[in-house]
Amino acid sequence: MANLNELIELFLQRCEQREKRLRGFLRGDGPDFLVVQHPPGTIWEACNSVKQVTENNVDYFSKCVRFDWTDDIPYLTPWVGTGVYANAFGCDYVFRDAAAPCVRYRYHRIDELRDIEYPDYRKSPIMTMVLDCIDSLKERTLGKLPIALTDTQSPYDTATLILDASELFAACYENEELVHDFMRKITDLIIEFSRIQIDRIGPELTARPGHQFPSIIGGPGLSVSDDNLAVSSPGINRKVAVPYDRQLGDAFDGVAVHSCGVWTHTMPMLAEIPNVIGIECAVGDGEGEGQEHGLHDPTPNAAADVARALAGSGTFAKVRLGQNIDKALAAIDQLVDPQLRLIVEMGYDEQNAQRHYELIRDKLERFYGQ
Repeated sequence: MANLNELIELFLQRCEQREKRLRGFLRGDGPDFLVVQHPPGTIWEACNSVKQVTENNVDYFSKCVRFDWTDDIPYLTPWVGTGVYANAFGCDYVFRDAAAPCVRYRYHRIDELRDIEYPDYRKSPIMTMVLDCIDSLKERTLGKLPIALTDTQSPYDTATLILDASELFAACYENEELVHDFMRKITDLIIEFSRIQIDRIGPELTARPGHQFPSIIGGPGLSVSDDNLAVSSPGINRKVAVPYDRQLGDAFDGVAVHSCGVWTHTMPMLAEIPNVIGIECAVGDGEGEGQEHGLHDPTPNAAADVARALAGSGTFAKVRLGQNIDKALAAIDQLVDPQLRLIVEMGYDEQNAQRHYELIRDKLERFYGQ
């Protein structure tokens, strides 16, 4: 209990140091930039039991709350993989001992989804596990630490976890009516279960927008991962993906959207929507950047393209810049714009964390005059 009390005290200290700046940024009436770094953790690896999820979270939170060189505040998250909503539609989960779980799609033909029933979340073992994780996290931390929602895959992402992806992409052209019926059911389920999670966590403890983004109790929006934005055409994204992300934003006072890969071709259409509060992506120079440089993305976006896509829209950009400080500083030169709010995430380098934080923050302070 002494360790937990220490953890809670450290969290309150971080809130006192950082909350005003973080809250102001998320509201859009504070600073124009944040700089974040995160120590490594095991939350996004094996998560085969409620106990494992809980212990991984507490361990990672402990590391983050002790880390000085970042502008954000840590939070807990009931992360049990990316197929939570797919499981509700009957897709099997595959748990692994040394890696994150995966989910097997259940359907092979679009016609199999005709008149598919809207699922009961209470019959999904993985959704039940998410709620059990929330209960366990609250109990383990005495209800004193913030908790985000589970990793929410977008309706479009979830659709390709339930139905063979090639079949869904073809159906977007050939059977649009059935695709939209399917997407509406997924979206309604995400809204329903997200509200269930918020009620279970308690509004007074729910950190938002959540996964992938700096978050705070009482913050705006819902974080969603919409990785298909990188592989679908802008036209299909506008017709099939964006309307349902917008619906989530309407339901949760905004939406913050992550996609892996290169998707600057679609960022402008999201930025047209007032309730898209932010986007998240990897940024690199295209010269061998990828997993080996700490970006966790083999195909990062060009910095200048991100700036062109979002500047003046009111939508902030959270960009991951890898571990190479020289490349990161060069990318920032291409990113900064007086009409673009930035969250710069530097890849974690234990030996140079303070230096990297100070170099980036000093550079951004000079540009934004803050």
